[in-house]
Amino acid sequence: MSTGSEPIPSSELSPAARFNVRLVGDADAVAWVAANLRGPGLGIEASTLEEGASAGAPSGPIVWVARPGEPEPGKTLVDDAAVWSFPCLVVVPPGGSAPDILAGHPSVESFEVVREPDDAPILRMRLERLLLLHRRRTQTEAVLHDLPVIVYSRTLDGVLTSVNAESESFFGKERADLVGRSLLDVLPEGALTESDIEEMNEGLLARGRHRMRLAGTVQETGRHFALDTRALLLRDGHGTPWGAQVVIADLTDEEEANDRLRVQAGRSEILAAIATATRDITDLDRILQTVTSIVGERSGAHTVDVFLPDGSLDRLVLRHSWRSSESIPDLGGEVWLVGGTEAFRLLVESREAYPIPDARQEGVDPGSAAALRRLGAGSAIILPVLVDGAFVAGLGLTYPLPRTFSPDFMGFLALVADQLALAIRAARLYESLAEKLKALAEEQRLRELADDDRQRLLSMLVHDLKNPLAAVLASLELSLDRISGDPRLERLLRTSMASARGLAGMIDDALLVYRTGESPADLRLEDVRWVLAQPFEEARWMAEVRQIRLEIEMDETLPPVSLDGNRYRRAASNVLSNALKFSRRGGDVQVRLGMEAADGRRWLVLRVTDSGPGIPESVRDRLGGPYQRFTGSERIPGTGLGLTVVGAVALAHGGCIQVEPRPSPTCGSVFSLWIPT
Repeated sequence: MSTGSEPIPSSELSPAARFNVRLVGDADAVAWVAANLRGPGLGIEASTLEEGASAGAPSGPIVWVARPGEPEPGKTLVDDAAVWSFPCLVVVPPGGSAPDILAGHPSVESFEVVREPDDAPILRMRLERLLLLHRRRTQTEAVLHDLPVIVYSRTLDGVLTSVNAESESFFGKERADLVGRSLLDVLPEGALTESDIEEMNEGLLARGRHRMRLAGTVQETGRHFALDTRALLLRDGHGTPWGAQVVIADLTDEEEANDRLRVQAGRSEILAAIATATRDITDLDRILQTVTSIVGERSGAHTVDVFLPDGSLDRLVLRHSWRSSESIPDLGGEVWLVGGTEAFRLLVESREAYPIPDARQEGVDPGSAAALRRLGAGSAIILPVLVDGAFVAGLGLTYPLPRTFSPDFMGFLALVADQLALAIRAARLYESLAEKLKALAEEQRLRELADDDRQRLLSMLVHDLKNPLAAVLASLELSLDRISGDPRLERLLRTSMASARGLAGMIDDALLVYRTGESPADLRLEDVRWVLAQPFEEARWMAEVRQIRLEIEMDETLPPVSLDGNRYRRAASNVLSNALKFSRRGGDVQVRLGMEAADGRRWLVLRVTDSGPGIPESVRDRLGGPYQRFTGSERIPGTGLGLTVVGAVALAHGGCIQVEPRPSPTCGSVFSLWIPT
């Protein structure tokens, strides 16, 4: 063997272009080819097939030189494997003929037949043509190899002749382990059958192309597959159909995604149906019936059940059940889970789902297993229903056969349990609201009765007490004007008048309190000194009787003020009388009436300082409430409405009342009535 410096010229290249080849195969055939190809510019390496397999990297394209005939020592038969991978020169000895195996071979473009010694002159041309065809085939295979879809070629009987990279990934084998083998041998069992190949071949031979969809489940792995298969008929160099070029689009992931979307859409529809159907239902039994029916009819369950605690959280009783068939027994009212069992602990205490994939397995709660057998169910799952974090029910589904509960499916059932929890919570809220409305209605009824009583009281105060009392006061005043010279009788009459006016004041207080809000204040410009003339006069007489020093200081320049005179007079009278009643005998009461500025406004302020026990700070916020009586006032006559009247009058005028401790070492309080002007 020798290697020249210039390669064999190619018919596709310029005359200066050269390349090297390596001859491998039958020793005699290689020797004949090498001897006839030697010459200037030709590089040749020659070896037997066994030697070539153990040699290093070739220096150029490999050409397999084969000689047909019976196997003899040092010679190689031309067989099917000889023409799969390399360009092949089949050397026919003198008087011999080309073997039948070459006729219609799927790789016919990868070999050339030469006869010795006749074809020696054209041997170089045959080799160039062979390499050119092989290069084109290689280029085509390179393009197909990088396609992102599965592409392979096969004979009509299903033997693979070429594969691309995606095919290697699809079959899970290397190219060397695929080419020359049957599809049925390299594909997982169940993915393709002989009838599938025959159906595709019929379409190819009839139309030149064929398309079919293959779908099923791989028996070895249980994995579903879906393939869109398109095939194009291939012919050899003589035009004879020999196989197919097949392109496969693997739709498995796409169909699985579509299946997931369909499942998710169905589940979303169930959740939406539950939310819609239970939106206006407030009865618990109807809620349970509606939810179990929706879930049962749309999920393919055997039964759908709701378990409720039986009085306490120590056992669960079947409260409502949906059954897919009337032949399934109704186990309503029966106890399913009791405290102390692992199933009960998992469901009620840990708030986790309790699945039973196979009721026949060991370790299943005996009571639950017995109930499932009676229902004719092979598997079940119970999920906790929680309202505001508290366990209120268990949602159970049974199935006729054993099944695996995937995390995805359990997550969906958890959402169903949440929807049921929302419906139960809404029903409870409605029940609570109905009770509150009932209580409010009863309260309103009692309030209306109280209003009727108030109207009767007001009528009594006006007609039965106030009008006669006014006549008594008028008689006393007339008698007082006509007597003279009898101090004892005059004092008796004045005392009677004071008592009558005090009683009239109590009636006025009650009328003001009970009529608050019925009529707005009747505001008019009033001379404040004239309005307060009577309360001041009564205060002076009361102070004289109780031996209290009374000091009244009034701004003589007071302008007219917009007031409801009668109400303001009553409020001022209450402030004065309270100060005199609660001041100790021998104490003092100071009254100041004038205009003051505060908060950017002018105010009419009546400020009364007493020498009473004082108002505890803890009760000052409650002074305006009706019937308030505090410690130390038990022996002081009154109704507890005085300051309520003052506060109501102040509010009607847009003013306020303030209470402060007296700024002196002695006890007492300062009451201020503020009216905006």
